[in-house]
Amino acid sequence: MKSLCTFTFILFSLLFFTSCGQRKQAKNELTRIENQDTVQVEKNLLFGFDLAEYEVHFDTVKKGWTWNNLFANFEIDQHTINTTAENLKDSLIGLKYIVAGKPFTTFKAKKGNKDTPTYLVYEPDAFSYISFDFSTDSVQVKKEFRPVEIKEKMVSGVIQKNSNLSVEMGKNFESYMMTASLTDAIEGIYAWSVDFFKLQVGDKFVVVYDEKSVDGKPYAVDKINYVWFEHADQGLYAFNYTDSTGEVSGFYDQLGNEMKRPFLMSPLKFSRISSSFNMNRLHPIYKTRRPHLGTDYAAPTGTPILATADGTISRASRSRGNGIYVKIRHNKTYDTQYLHMSKIADGIREGVRVKQGDVIGYVGSTGAATGPHVCYRFWKNGKQINHRAEKFPKSEPMKEEVKPLYLEHISPLKERLESEITKLKQSAETAPEA
Repeated sequence: MKSLCTFTFILFSLLFFTSCGQRKQAKNELTRIENQDTVQVEKNLLFGFDLAEYEVHFDTVKKGWTWNNLFANFEIDQHTINTTAENLKDSLIGLKYIVAGKPFTTFKAKKGNKDTPTYLVYEPDAFSYISFDFSTDSVQVKKEFRPVEIKEKMVSGVIQKNSNLSVEMGKNFESYMMTASLTDAIEGIYAWSVDFFKLQVGDKFVVVYDEKSVDGKPYAVDKINYVWFEHADQGLYAFNYTDSTGEVSGFYDQLGNEMKRPFLMSPLKFSRISSSFNMNRLHPIYKTRRPHLGTDYAAPTGTPILATADGTISRASRSRGNGIYVKIRHNKTYDTQYLHMSKIADGIREGVRVKQGDVIGYVGSTGAATGPHVCYRFWKNGKQINHRAEKFPKSEPMKEEVKPLYLEHISPLKERLESEITKLKQSAETAPEA
């Protein structure tokens, strides 16, 4: 009998603890699932607004619109519109006017009695937006910035027949700004190593750069890291390098020679040569044979004209034939002149010191000109010469104590480039003729 009671007690205990354990396990499992569900539920947000709580309308600014048009659906008076527009000019916002084609979004709360929207978001550019809160008596304005992602990217290409660097670079991007930024950067790096007006079919390029993107869409180049360009079967490397002191900084080739030269090849970033240096040219206006002692670069009116080297403004004036022009004294040997401007840049006058790349004026067709261009003239020891045929001295070499660290730094970068160069050449050899 005692044994039977003991057995019954043990059996009951096992059943009890098993049942409790199962209930506890089930409770823990339920808690885990509930917590898991809570974590997985995420709000669908747009500009910080929960889309489940608002009716959203997307639109774009129309041509000729003012703030009155943009705020037409909101219950605010003209005085509030005027004061809001004035406050937007503040440096914290920096918005003087709205631009046709720019997107804006309105938000109307699903709950409540209001028939009009409460919030508006205007997008002036790819990386920021301005929100307007009409929920109170005064309009609240905030400027927000989208998170910018910076990633290293690589693009490459081959110059085809009847093509150029900009066209081939553009095959890698939907954005013209990305194409223009990279093209301009490469042309600046190789300003005196490559004549970009005389590229040959089969010339190749590989560029590694840091790309800025918002929401996965690239919008700008942060910096160029390193490049390889093959022109006329000659491969040219360029590496962006700054030493620990900051004294050595810029683009250097694989041997440590600086890529920068005393003069830019062209005073315009984007242009074409419409007339070269010629000692016996038929003048398009005067219809007589006379020397053309300059190089004409055709570009749209208003295109910025750059100082091709450091120097001091010696003339900023106007004459019948030259039109509006600027002349720069660089040193005791070299002078440059820029003719037919539409206007001279602000602050450019005689005696002003300028640096290479500074904007000194804008393309026009003043004086004896048949269309918008800049006639770029170049003096050496008081005599006008063809700057494209001049052999300029190379920049100072890298300091010997820095060079070992530089060569160590570029070694893996050069290997990466060479791997891509091999692929590019193999692709070019197997591609069908254009």
